[in-house]
Amino acid sequence: MFFIYILIGIVQGLTEFLPVSSSGHILLLSEIFNVDVDIIFLSVVAHLGTLLSVIICMRKKLAYSIKHPFCKTNWQLLVATLPCVIGVLLFNDLVDKLYSIYFLVAGFLITGILLIVADIIRAKNQKFGYKHAVSMGIMQAVAILPGISRSGSTMAVGMMSGANKNDACEFTFLMSIPIIIASAVFESVEMFVSGVNIQIIPSILVFVTSFIFGILSIKLMLKVLKNNKLYVFSIYLLVLSAMTLLVVI
Repeated sequence: MFFIYILIGIVQGLTEFLPVSSSGHILLLSEIFNVDVDIIFLSVVAHLGTLLSVIICMRKKLAYSIKHPFCKTNWQLLVATLPCVIGVLLFNDLVDKLYSIYFLVAGFLITGILLIVADIIRAKNQKFGYKHAVSMGIMQAVAILPGISRSGSTMAVGMMSGANKNDACEFTFLMSIPIIIASAVFESVEMFVSGVNIQIIPSILVFVTSFIFGILSIKLMLKVLKNNKLYVFSIYLLVLSAMTLLVVI
């Protein structure tokens, strides 16, 4: 049983910041291994682990934002976060009903295509501005759909709208902080309403592994961008969606 907890933490940590959809991989994992543990509870813990990893990796940017609460980056984060908040409030119940293998495959395909297009277009490296933040924020709202990677789709759209790839990547990581916090709070409310019992050892295993692999995935993402190998994730997602479809047909 401990193996499942560790695996969930590893998968959540790696896929939260890589452009491959963390929710999609967790759903696949639960289907493959027929996970009967409480996914909502483990998701909360895993989100907290990845939250700590992104806070540590982005600590300099966050320190500046805290010292300068009305800085441009904070306003950009606000306009980028609002579409997702509105989307969740309006369509969360509908999105929950869409969680199936077929929608998952579609989400993987959409993300893979977006990454390919972003690699091909290579728009001008403009200074990061509000138009990039807004476009990425809208895409983040769309990414509440199953299988669409939040990090992958927002970064791809940011690059297609003209943002420098490193700026788009950094902003994607920063955007994840309020969303992860909101997700953890929302899932915690659901957890307590349903009366879930808190399990100490599973919590520690999931938290530690998601934290460690969250840091690794952030560093890996930055290295991939530096080497211009974003297409690797496109290939992975296209192969994964084809294999998943073959299994369920």
